[in-house]
Amino acid sequence: MKFLAPLFLVSARIKGNLAMTQQDALIQNLNRSVLFKDIGSLEMDRIISVGQWRIVEQGQYVYRQGDNDCHFYIVAQGEAELTMNMAGDKQFLVSHIGSGGHFGETALLTNSSHSLNVRALTRLSLLCFDAQTFTSVLLDRHIVARQLSIALANRLRFSYRDHAHALTRAKTSSKSSEHSLDPTFFSGATIPEQAEPLSLHAHCGDQPAESTIARQIKAAARRFSNSLAPVLISGETGTGRRMAAYEIHQASAYKNGPYLEIDIQNFDSGQMEVELFGYERDSFAFSQIDQMGALERLQNGTVVLYNAENMEPDFQRQLVDIFENGFFTKVAGDTRVALRSRIILICKDTPRLEDGHSRLLPSLYALVKNQDFRMTPLRGHRRDIPRLVNYYLKRYSLQYGKTISRVDEQTLGKFMNYDWPGNLTEMASVLQRAVILGEDNKPLNSQILLGVPKAEGKWAFNLLRLKEIRKFFTSRFFPELPRVLVGIGLMLILIALFFGPIHAEKNIGLTLSWVVGWPLLIFSFFFLARTWCSVCGLSVPGWLAQTVFQPKRPTPPFIRKYSGWITTLLCILLFWIEITWNAYKSAHLTAWIITAITLGSLLFSMFYKRRVWCRFLCPLGAINAIFSMPSLLELRSNTHVCINRCSERLCYVGDDSAAGCPMFRYPFLVDNNRDCILCGQCIKNCKLDSIHLNLRLAPEELWSLQSPRLEDSVLVVSLAAIFYPFAINQKSPGLAEDLAKTLHGIGIPQSSALAVSIFFFSCILVSLCGYAILSQIMARITGNNWKATASILGYGMIPLVLGAYMAAHLAIFVGGLLLLPANILDILGMGGDYGSQRIINRDATFVLQIITVCGGLIASLYASHRIAQRLVIARPYSLKMFALPALLLSLSAIAYLRLL
Repeated sequence: MKFLAPLFLVSARIKGNLAMTQQDALIQNLNRSVLFKDIGSLEMDRIISVGQWRIVEQGQYVYRQGDNDCHFYIVAQGEAELTMNMAGDKQFLVSHIGSGGHFGETALLTNSSHSLNVRALTRLSLLCFDAQTFTSVLLDRHIVARQLSIALANRLRFSYRDHAHALTRAKTSSKSSEHSLDPTFFSGATIPEQAEPLSLHAHCGDQPAESTIARQIKAAARRFSNSLAPVLISGETGTGRRMAAYEIHQASAYKNGPYLEIDIQNFDSGQMEVELFGYERDSFAFSQIDQMGALERLQNGTVVLYNAENMEPDFQRQLVDIFENGFFTKVAGDTRVALRSRIILICKDTPRLEDGHSRLLPSLYALVKNQDFRMTPLRGHRRDIPRLVNYYLKRYSLQYGKTISRVDEQTLGKFMNYDWPGNLTEMASVLQRAVILGEDNKPLNSQILLGVPKAEGKWAFNLLRLKEIRKFFTSRFFPELPRVLVGIGLMLILIALFFGPIHAEKNIGLTLSWVVGWPLLIFSFFFLARTWCSVCGLSVPGWLAQTVFQPKRPTPPFIRKYSGWITTLLCILLFWIEITWNAYKSAHLTAWIITAITLGSLLFSMFYKRRVWCRFLCPLGAINAIFSMPSLLELRSNTHVCINRCSERLCYVGDDSAAGCPMFRYPFLVDNNRDCILCGQCIKNCKLDSIHLNLRLAPEELWSLQSPRLEDSVLVVSLAAIFYPFAINQKSPGLAEDLAKTLHGIGIPQSSALAVSIFFFSCILVSLCGYAILSQIMARITGNNWKATASILGYGMIPLVLGAYMAAHLAIFVGGLLLLPANILDILGMGGDYGSQRIINRDATFVLQIITVCGGLIASLYASHRIAQRLVIARPYSLKMFALPALLLSLSAIAYLRLL
């Protein structure tokens, strides 16, 4: 009993220091305790008689955390606070306890020291029981023991929550490097001490010593440092909003106070009120403990409401009242508690909408609009990307014990061109995976996965679930057997083209090339993606050559770097030759075009491994790649399975029994149809069934492509322009002569080829200039830069352009298909009938053409709308931003229909 020596003790009958009226008041307060609610007055007197009275003056401690004070206390009068010791001689306020409440039983029941401090807020009158009396008197009474058990269970439940908050506060308020890095993209991972704080000291090469993110955050801290008014921080996920919130706290008058982040998504509306405001004491009569909310626990501190746009409208209205009045009331109570905490709201984008659904109400926004700060997305300060890459490589190399210090120039170029929709969160995730998969002392290459492509989305069905389709793709005869058959057919076509009749209608080689083959190929772009490339007969000589020469040379860096521009030029050249010299009616020219492409494939297959020509140089492959992007089919992988379970990567590297991907692509890196030919090699090699062949409704890759390329958009615009001379040549073959005569009239030598060439390249030049102007306008509207806008805007045109070509070739196909049986009868010497060629009349054909073009227009309008949304940086998106692309697409569709 030595610990009671400095305290003022009196007898259980309150002799001397307590008057009779005081005694009655104390006993009345004790009767309020839930422990004694079913105890009679005589029994109550016996319990009081074995206890000892203790008076604790205001500001003194009943006991401290870690003390072995073996007593149980009941508060007869006064109020105490329960606190927990934290780092730096700080204390975290857990709760208040008033008259009728009790404490100290946990240490007695667990035979341990106290886990909390108890300090008197007012003068306390306590009835205390030592360990022996507590066990023999209180626990011996069934009613009291039962109420103690209930009280202890509930207290431990709420204590657990409060301790979690204490740990959170200790973690976030410490001045470590953790809050110099955004918690949204580090997931609580421990940061090595050697890693420099990103927001202040990250440095890369000749770049300035301070990043744009750091300057933004410092500007926010300075702006709001002189006020404790609520602050709104908006921006996309991963832009450093939580870093900014913490730095604002550190720059404020409350910098030495507690700091707590609360994610609104983790609570429903009722729970959120309890979490923030707390419960009135009477709601927990079992212990008379006030369940304190965050605003009361964190007095003289900062409370951050993360994902604040998800707050229910009723809760937002409560916040408005609190901001305006400066106080709040607890749940189930009416006592006013002064607001002595700063509140920071973190929202996605610009959080305003009239109905308040998933947005801030206008009334709440009006209170914080002058205290609003928006974080710029990473695509708005791309010059920081090299610095960030170096920082993350250093951080994750230290974490995983590797030595990876850089990425190659091509990969860095991709990083600079990528839009990073997940911002710093995504970059951290991408480079973490890259370091895990990378090799020591080697730069990371272009195979780095940007983003996480979906294996099978909401609007997709994996066709490999069907046994017949899986059996087809895993067959040892696919794609080799179809390729050989197509190659044999192509050889026969070449023979017919070189040695067959000169008359176009009677040459079966021309019929199979332009009337049957090319239209079917155009249709296959939409229905079968790049499947044609896997069975292409043009690649057969190169494929056979590789089995003989077995080349090991990698793709030349120049070709890898500029392949998009090379194929764009080759595609334009191919169409120019076809249209200018009317290859559709020239057997020999068609034969030489096919031969040239075949020789290109053969030459590169002899010197370089895999299908370099098909991936990087083939003009037909480039057209197929672009037009397959809106296809109904896609090949994707389950990225999580690939990264976490696969160690062999046979899909890409292959082994002695099976080749790897002929297109130099890891399936888990594929996020579009551009570079996958659906050869099925990865399906055969994958032992984990990670590969999905999806039948899809929405081609999301058009607006969510991870690395849009400017050269792709230039190719799309060029194809859109080439449609005009192509369609005019098909509809009015004599127009070339008319153009030549017109040009001759103004002094230009009369030449049909020259006239068509001028018209051909004029269409392309005008279209590209118009596209450059459109991109500049859209860049200003969305707040993005010109190159990023021009690189992706063209992808929205693909469905319309594909629809136009499909419609034009539909007319060619149905209008000339009957030439094929006539050609066959001619070969057999039976005399073919060339009078009737159509299989569908013109009106029905035009209806199908309208449906095709309008379907492409609708898909392009939606894709362009989503692209415009993606491009917006510094302002909220509205449909007005999409008006100009929508108008131009609609006018293009009308022009296409008039040409059909």
